[in-house]
Amino acid sequence: MFLAFVRSMLGSLGRPVLDFMINNPSLVTGVLTVWLGVFVAGRLQLRHIERKSVELVLEMGRELIARKPHITARGLYKRIYPRWSEAVREWAWFVPHRLDLWPVPARPETVQQKLPFSAQWIAEVLHQYGIPLEKNGSNTKTG
Repeated sequence: MFLAFVRSMLGSLGRPVLDFMINNPSLVTGVLTVWLGVFVAGRLQLRHIERKSVELVLEMGRELIARKPHITARGLYKRIYPRWSEAVREWAWFVPHRLDLWPVPARPETVQQKLPFSAQWIAEVLHQYGIPLEKNGSNTKTG
């Protein structure tokens, strides 16, 4: 009864697909397993990019703040972004699409859809690790 209800909802194009899935469960399971493996690999690579991005921000942030103590998050972003965008391609092959349905190549634009690498993100990371930073050119620390 449930199967008849589903078939009536799918229509003439969906019925053959449902029949194929019912008649070939091992093939469907194999395809879904491969998709799950790609999804997990993409999530792990995205996590690796995030970890390496934090390391890069901390390393370069300390250097740049030591050289120029009154630098702002925006100034740090302008100096860190070129190096980060080059390194992203080395850190991973692909990441999940913003909808998490398929993999996309690891490029700065695609990674920024999942990891908001921006001046604000840099300021938050530095604040989280207790590194003082100027805010908008004033003498207050980011909070």
